[in-house]
This record gives sequence, C-alpha cells and structure tokens, in this order.
Amino acid sequence: MKIPLILVSGLLCNELVWSHQIKNLKDLALIEAISPNQDTPQKMVEDILKNAPAQFALAGHSMGGWLCLEVMRQAPERVTHLCLLNTTAKPDTLAKKAKRKELIHRVENGQFSDVVEELVDSFIFDTSSKEKVKKMLQNSGKQDFINEENSMLQREECLSILPTIHCPTLVVHAEKDKIFTLEDHQELASNIVKSKLSILKDCGHMSTMEKPKAITSLMRLWLTEKSYYN
Repeated sequence: MKIPLILVSGLLCNELVWSHQIKNLKDLALIEAISPNQDTPQKMVEDILKNAPAQFALAGHSMGGWLCLEVMRQAPERVTHLCLLNTTAKPDTLAKKAKRKELIHRVENGQFSDVVEELVDSFIFDTSSKEKVKKMLQNSGKQDFINEENSMLQREECLSILPTIHCPTLVVHAEKDKIFTLEDHQELASNIVKSKLSILKDCGHMSTMEKPKAITSLMRLWLTEKSYYN
C-alpha cells in the first residue's frame, strides 16, 4: 500500500519545488503538494490538514518546514514521518521581523521584481537552477508574497515542540544555504528522538531543485528504512 505524503512548499514556491520527488517517489507514495499562501499561520495549517488523510507522511521546505512543525503542534498523532528541509524551529529575531516588514513595504510599493531578484540571489548556490527558481517566484505574485510574509511575522517558536516529536524524522541541511545555518539543523535533529541529519555539499537553500536526486534518495530512505534513524 502506498504511503500518503504531503509536501509543503516554501515562500513563493509551488509544486515545481518538488518536481523530482513527485515523479520519482510516486511508486512509493500518494503525493499531494501544497502551497499555503494564507495570511495567518492558522489558515495555512488548515490548508494543509483540510483534505489530508487520517495519517500521512509530511515534508516541508523552508517556510513549509516551519508549517510542518505547526502541524506537529496541532495534530502530531496524524503524522507518521516528518521531513524538514532548509528550515528552523527558532522564532524570528527582531532584525528578521524588521526585514520582512521592509520587504512587504517594498512589494506594496511596486518593487516585487526587485525583491524576487534579491531572494533568488540569496536562495541559489547552483546557478543552473536560477532561472527556473526566478520564474516560479515571479509567477506566484506579489499578493502571495505579502500574505506569506504577514503569516511568518506571526510565527511562534517551535523549539518546545521538538522533544514531543516521536515519528521518524529526516532533517536536511545544505552546506551553502545562506538562510539557515548548520546549527539550526543540528538543533532540530538533536532535539527530535528518531531523527537523522543529512548535509548536502555544494548546495544552497533550494535543495530540492539544486540536488533533486540526492533529496529524492534521502526521502526514499526516510519513508522505508526504519534502521535509518537513531
């Protein structure tokens, strides 16, 4: 029987982020990719859960990883496996909140294309993925950006949730990620009992697109190999 698998995308991203995984894990999983673009965390979580089966595996990239932790806060009994890619459990610092507000203000004042350019430059290490990522972010549009940033301004800490997670958990860090540090991912893995931290070399924040084969291989192990975890 195939495993129900929900994939949660990050800021301005959609199912294109998961293209390789959707194509190459379909023999193993029944996959639904979700791109929450609501303006509150609760609405985002509701988007994830409203059509979800009673139990499912859950993976999230960046903002999607934070939302996966929010699902673990609200409905942990429904999640059989958890995968957190390029994300953190920490709340925003004051500086990061101020930056989000600045970006919202710029987008509201007609600078969406400029903001997308800046995001792409910070997201990408492997430049062969740059145009694909840029097009995806641009196509999502400024209202999705404003909604998602406003939602993240309301995010709470998720550190306290980590010790309560008992399902097999894969944590992925990209060595060249400019957004989240190795320490962010070590913190996730060290506080989740059945966890595995994997580190990708020569890879930036957009790991599922920059190293798609590696991510798919890791996720296959995550879903099938009990011995993979501590």
